[in-house]
Amino acid sequence: MTQRLRGITDAEATGAAREIFESSNRLLGRTANLMRILAHSPHLTKWYLGFVAAVRQPDAGAVSDVRLRNLAVLKTSTLNGCRY
Repeated sequence: MTQRLRGITDAEATGAAREIFESSNRLLGRTANLMRILAHSPHLTKWYLGFVAAVRQPDAGAVSDVRLRNLAVLKTSTLNGCRY
């Protein structure tokens, strides 16, 4: 399966996409591939970034155990056939 939308790189990011990438790096420590693809629609990406931060970052309201969240990420990746 191939991607239909190519992710936006840091060098290509301008305006809202650049702001979103900077926020993602600040909140999460990186910009995920899905965020780079969603950046084609900045309003959706801003909502998604807030959602991910609230679920994953204790400072943003996450209340689940970090080990449980990491296990959920690994299990979901495995089920989706993610190789990296």
